[in-house]
Amino acid sequence: MKDNNSIESMLSEVSHLIIGNRILDVGTGFGTVVNKLMNRPGMKIDTVDPEAWSFDSLNSMHKDHIKSGRLNLVRSRIEDVDLGKETFDTSIAIASLHHLKDPVAGLKKMEELTRGSVIVTDWNESSAGIHNPHSSEDLGEKERSLKKYANESGYSISDHKYWYVLHKKMEK
Repeated sequence: MKDNNSIESMLSEVSHLIIGNRILDVGTGFGTVVNKLMNRPGMKIDTVDPEAWSFDSLNSMHKDHIKSGRLNLVRSRIEDVDLGKETFDTSIAIASLHHLKDPVAGLKKMEELTRGSVIVTDWNESSAGIHNPHSSEDLGEKERSLKKYANESGYSISDHKYWYVLHKKMEK
C-alpha cells in the first residue's frame, strides 16, 4: 500500500470507519476534516478546538450549515468540553491529539461522548521535522501513551511510515 503522508490521506484511510451522521471532530486545525465531511449529505458535525483560528474561514465557507445547525464550531479543549454523554455516532481526531498535554485524557473524553466509532490518527515520532515541527521525543512519548491505553482498551492499532491509526467501536 502506498503510504501517503497528509491529513487528507489520514482521513481517506479511516473514512470507512465513520458510522452514523452525528460526528465530533477533535482539533479543527485548518478545517480539512470539516470540509470533507460537510460534503456527505446528512452529516451533523461539532468541531472542537481551543484556539479556533480557522473558525473565521469556516464561518464564511459554511455559513448556511452553521445557521441550519448542521455545523457547530466549539471553542474549547476537548478535555473540558460539555456536549452531553454519548452524543456522537463517531468521534474523530486527525493529527490533533499530539497537541494535548495529556492525549489519553482527550481520548477518554472522546469515548465518553461517543456511542459508535472512535477514530484517531496522529503523527508518529518518525514524522518529526518532516511532516510537523514537533520533536521526536514529544511525539514518541504521546504515541506510546496513546497506544498503551488503546491496547489496554480494545482498540485496533495500525502503523504507517509517519503516522498511526487507533480505532474502536464502542459497545454501549
